[in-house]
Amino acid sequence: MSTPADIVKTFLAMWETPGGIEKSLRDYFTPETRYENVGLSVTTGVDQAMAVFAGFSASLGMATMWVENLHVAAAGDTVLTERIDHVRDSSGKTLMSIRVMGAFDVKEGKIMAWRDYFDTAGFASGAS
Repeated sequence: MSTPADIVKTFLAMWETPGGIEKSLRDYFTPETRYENVGLSVTTGVDQAMAVFAGFSASLGMATMWVENLHVAAAGDTVLTERIDHVRDSSGKTLMSIRVMGAFDVKEGKIMAWRDYFDTAGFASGAS
């Protein structure tokens, strides 16, 4: 059986392929999963989370995202990630890179809660 850290790393790695973000949300979220981009949005369930990512994709021209995990730590069912999310267009060009700290609560192989805290400088500059 996969550990909570394995589940989170797999979830984030799926974003590297076209359609991977949607697939990861469908595979690892439940109807009750709460996803919060602290200070920006709070969603419940797959459809609301997908709408946030769809808006992000449309406004930035994002097709995929490569997640560079700097540190992953787990205590029980809670997983913390320090990472850099590299937003890429359909040609693979990096549009911007955002430093993120995430907290995931995992239960029975599913992500029940996910909170991301990020450095807004990546959005402000639009550059990596």
